[in-house]
Amino acid sequence: MVRIRREEIAPLLWGWLYIFSLLGAYYMIRPIRDTISTLTGAHSLPWLFSAVLVTMLLLQWPYNKLTQCLPRERFISYSYQFCAAILLLFAALFTLPGGLNNPWVGRLFFIWVSVFNLFAVSVFWALIVDVFDTRRGKRLFGLLAAAATVGAIAGSSITALLARHLSTSMLLILSVVLIQISVFSAVKLSRSGQRLKKPPSQGEKVRDTLQGKGALAPLFTGISQTMRSPYLLGICGYILFYSITSTLLYFQQASIVRQAFSDESQRTAFFASVDLTINVLTLICQLTASGRIISRFGTPYTLMLLPLVSIIGFAWLGWAPSLAVLVGFTILRRAINFALSRPSREILFTVVSKEEKYHAKVFIDTLVYRAGDQMGAWSYQAISLLGLALGPLTLFSVALACGWAALSFALGKNQEKISRHRA
Repeated sequence: MVRIRREEIAPLLWGWLYIFSLLGAYYMIRPIRDTISTLTGAHSLPWLFSAVLVTMLLLQWPYNKLTQCLPRERFISYSYQFCAAILLLFAALFTLPGGLNNPWVGRLFFIWVSVFNLFAVSVFWALIVDVFDTRRGKRLFGLLAAAATVGAIAGSSITALLARHLSTSMLLILSVVLIQISVFSAVKLSRSGQRLKKPPSQGEKVRDTLQGKGALAPLFTGISQTMRSPYLLGICGYILFYSITSTLLYFQQASIVRQAFSDESQRTAFFASVDLTINVLTLICQLTASGRIISRFGTPYTLMLLPLVSIIGFAWLGWAPSLAVLVGFTILRRAINFALSRPSREILFTVVSKEEKYHAKVFIDTLVYRAGDQMGAWSYQAISLLGLALGPLTLFSVALACGWAALSFALGKNQEKISRHRA
């Protein structure tokens, strides 16, 4: 089904194990983070989202500096070992009196897991695109995406099964073990990928030159490229719509789950079960329907699917704010995002320059995404402080989803137009 050459087998298998163990580690601790969001008062969540953005900005300089100073293998190893050490520190802190109910420890853990998510996956794909060129990537990246989904299924399954029987600290220690496996796999991937190397492309040379100007050069370059391009600004708008509506749904989820479950372990098991269902549906769709749907209906209509589901889901949740409606909407929305919308969103970047792929895309996928979190969080807070009922929040969410749908269709049409013009 997939043409794999002999020299690609070893790096592909190490890459498969790398992302499998990494996503397994993240999805083991993600339900714990979501449980903390239900323990934190609604007035504190917007501040937590702001703290996540500030933390990412603070880490941007040392991150870019280390990528210049350290060889690739050492940078990846040191970075993940640092993340593992932080998780071990939290495992020790959660053994103190209060556990998850310790407000400051819980808030710090929420911030760290939110940052770790984007950072860890970003490092993985940075290594993957360094090892596999575009020609190989078109054949092999689908297998790596499936490995990520399987890892997410494994991690959420472990937490769903063991949350009621193991302490939070033990779950964190298990995730650290998986991170160690990902470190080992990353080093093996880097070394086995050397045989696939060819002379650096023009895009790689441009990237190295820009990074050599300073540790923050990639960030400033990405901002400049985005501001000059209406097309990239449109992608920014798409990301903002998605992030804002996701945050609004996340806040409603925290409120409904807080009322439905009184026990912390029950909430953790619930979130893990939801993640498990989402990832199973995503994997089934990835293996059977994703490519056919995107090819059959094209980028514009595939991009519109998630906003249209969001319109119906937010309206339904506003009319009947129950746990059952929340679960159905959340599972359907996130499964469609992972299986269809995310691949379609990546297709938008296939018609931009190599420099924009290296810099503007990173800026949009990280800082713009987190900026959308802020807008969603503080919008929810403003509506709550004004004492408004659920109706205005529903209307606001549906209106955003309508604008998102229109922008999605226009972006998809623009991408197809640019692609035909270049062809």
